[in-house]
Amino acid sequence: MTDSDRISAFEVVFRDLPIRLVRSDESYDPGDIRYVFTWQSLEDWAAFPNLEIVFSVSAGVDQFVDLPDHITLIKMVDPNNTQRVVDYVITSCLAITRGFPVYAEQQRLKLWQQQPIASFTETHVAILGLGEIGTRTALALKSLGFRVSGWSRRERALEGITCVSGEDGVLSLLEEADIVVCLLPLTPETRGLMSASFFAQMKHGAGLVHAGRGAQCVFDDLGAALKSGQIGAAVLDVFDTEPLPEISPVWDFPNCLITPHVAGRTDAETAARNVAENLTRHLQGKDLLWQVDREKGY
Repeated sequence: MTDSDRISAFEVVFRDLPIRLVRSDESYDPGDIRYVFTWQSLEDWAAFPNLEIVFSVSAGVDQFVDLPDHITLIKMVDPNNTQRVVDYVITSCLAITRGFPVYAEQQRLKLWQQQPIASFTETHVAILGLGEIGTRTALALKSLGFRVSGWSRRERALEGITCVSGEDGVLSLLEEADIVVCLLPLTPETRGLMSASFFAQMKHGAGLVHAGRGAQCVFDDLGAALKSGQIGAAVLDVFDTEPLPEISPVWDFPNCLITPHVAGRTDAETAARNVAENLTRHLQGKDLLWQVDREKGY
């Protein structure tokens, strides 16, 4: 979503509200700014003394750790974005099931070698994170014939899907799953979650789809697990540094497909409508939608 896309979409729904590009437009008084719509944290929140609400461009909000507590934080909920992430995970699971990450490595090595083919009904996919996106993903994979289980912080119940919670639940899923999918938010508990001990708990040769947050993965440990064969294949969309530096060893991980943080994307029109709805509720004194619990981090 470019700045021009955002401005055009917001001008349609906010015909009487002045809109400014905080990072480049200097023709405004910071004291007039009450609402900010942004992907990244601003350099100095104190420069906006009357700021009331920050609207995140994305569902992820861990980038706003320095946001003062008195400012309300709203995450983006976009059905189109949700469906895009669901599609990405489905595509990734299909790719791993048919050995595409391995074939990509064989192509690099000019190696002609057929890989085993697993049926969907023989493949157990474990979803870590059963929020809106995780739930939709679990149900979609189940509809295709995959065996699906899921882990969430709070207890959940989904028909036909084994749902677990608690640390022991995570370990039980890792031991059984043929593919592990990370869709967790970034919190102090999930930062660095996928480390050497995590990968050692996974079924030998299992696949990994990482579409959560980059800082949840210790990439050196993942590289070692891929090289040893403990992890058979991986599809990665998020990284601890983005764009992924050219010198990063992640580029050379074997049996690994890399995408540049494209699993989901928020529509400018949807974003503008969501912000407009919440601003209307705010001005009417109603409870806001999609408000982030600052203690939980999501």
